[in-house]
Amino acid sequence: MTAVPLLFLPGQKLPAHKHPGAEVYLFVVSGNGTMIIDGKETEVTETDVIHTSDEEELSFANTSSDRVSLYVVLNKLSNKKI
Repeated sequence: MTAVPLLFLPGQKLPAHKHPGAEVYLFVVSGNGTMIIDGKETEVTETDVIHTSDEEELSFANTSSDRVSLYVVLNKLSNKKI
């Protein structure tokens, strides 16, 4: 598992991308913006939690006039079958 804090100034964007082999959990610590998952836009705000699978493409845009802080957790998927 990997955890990364991200800070976006007004107008900054995270380009569309996937995380093959890992689930992604994003927690909006402060601010608000637009999360795009597989082309579908969703407005997110402080305390929202977003989950994406390793197959989904995600991006983010700070569409506000304030800073946005995200806490991102990448959880590697195991190939083991139980």
